[in-house]
Amino acid sequence: MKTTLRFAILSAVATYMLIFTGGLVRASGAGLGCPDWPRCFGRWIPPTNLSQLPPDIDPAQFNFTLAWIEYLNRLLGVVTGTLILITAILAFRHFLKVPRIVVPAAAAALLVAYTGWQGGQVVESHLESTLVSIHAVFAVLIGVLMVWVAQQVYYRLEPQAEQGGSYPAGLKKWIPAILGVALVQVLLGTNMRSTIEAFYADRPLAGAFAWLEQAGFLNHLHMGLGLLVVVPGVIVALKLLSARPSPLVWQGAWAVILLAAAQAIFGALLVLLGDPELMAILHLWTAALIAGMLLLLYAALKQREGEPRAVH
Repeated sequence: MKTTLRFAILSAVATYMLIFTGGLVRASGAGLGCPDWPRCFGRWIPPTNLSQLPPDIDPAQFNFTLAWIEYLNRLLGVVTGTLILITAILAFRHFLKVPRIVVPAAAAALLVAYTGWQGGQVVESHLESTLVSIHAVFAVLIGVLMVWVAQQVYYRLEPQAEQGGSYPAGLKKWIPAILGVALVQVLLGTNMRSTIEAFYADRPLAGAFAWLEQAGFLNHLHMGLGLLVVVPGVIVALKLLSARPSPLVWQGAWAVILLAAAQAIFGALLVLLGDPELMAILHLWTAALIAGMLLLLYAALKQREGEPRAVH
């Protein structure tokens, strides 16, 4: 069972690393660094110079840096998918009669397979905005699922982990709503990114802050929903900290508070500094991490209530 826990944790960490590199691909414009799928310029390993390009490929399409950024992102995707598949196999082997582990593990494995295929569709569509947004949301969902699986396996190994915790009644019901808004935020944020990219593709000489007018209502909606994630999320975390939290809940609550603060800072810097690439990457990444930490808190509260119960 400890092996299952190790692979579940590795899968969760790899997924969030993949979300970061996916943001790097998006912000750097490397989404079409490899214009074909699953190969890159017809090769399993990207070319290192123009002489290695296939004769039917226009050399103007090749950019060494962008090709390798996209290739490494794909490579990490393969590693992540393999880890998740192994986790699912171990879950079926050791926890076949524990739906709270088997079902999300299987769902993550199926979702990562679909997301891998969909990544090819994103490339073939030349980064169609809706497909890119769905791709990002699926990645966040996979991360959330793997956090859940790892935590549930941990509770089977340490069934008394939450026994010393004491939390306000009714607090648990707010977390799924906040998590739902967070997922909508990811979808909305990636759509905004597409809007901004399209704007500067048509107007390459536009100023650094010109995108604000173009985003318009979408930007205001994104900021408003952001407050609906950050403020309630911090309130929930503070209420948990003011109670008698277990070590895991204490860590998760502080993670939510710190990530929410970072998310707000990165969002403000995106506006104030004219949409710098690094801030865009960190803004998406912290949103994904907040979603994972919210689910961690939710699972801990359910465990404290006796759901799911320990399996001996």
